[in-house]
Amino acid sequence: MSKVILKKLNSQKIKREFLKFIVSFGILSFFSFMVLYFFVKTHDIQSANIHKDVVSYKQLLNKHQAIKEKVDSIYQQMSLLNTGKVRNDVFLGNYISNNIQDARKTIAQDSISEFKHYTFLLNKLDSLLALKNDIIEIKDKEQLALRDLNECVGKIGRIKKELSYNPARNFSSK
Repeated sequence: MSKVILKKLNSQKIKREFLKFIVSFGILSFFSFMVLYFFVKTHDIQSANIHKDVVSYKQLLNKHQAIKEKVDSIYQQMSLLNTGKVRNDVFLGNYISNNIQDARKTIAQDSISEFKHYTFLLNKLDSLLALKNDIIEIKDKEQLALRDLNECVGKIGRIKKELSYNPARNFSSK
């Protein structure tokens, strides 16, 4: 009889230990799958963030390239200003001013922190453009004064010639 009781106790103990094992294995499996799930989920989140960063960096790089080309174009146009190589310096000055405004629009408010050096440069270009415009105005005034002076010298020469000619004597005195 003791064998039967021992077998019963033993089989109950085996069932209990087996259930403990199944529950422990289930909990361990659950946590293992949760770890894998969260690993995959964080990988997806990080991958999405990295992709977003790459896209924003490419946009920033494209914007940088566009601004660089505009600034180079503005520099080349400013080198032509007031050199006599163009017919209308005022039109070129307005064109440069419009290009500076376009470059500012390209920089926009959202990326001022990334393009501090371009913002600073464009602000300095405004003052340089104003200075060049002042130089153009002074040069125009100088040319006008020289033209008036030449007219005046020509008139004085003609008047001297007319005054020095004496028709009664029929000769000119100097």
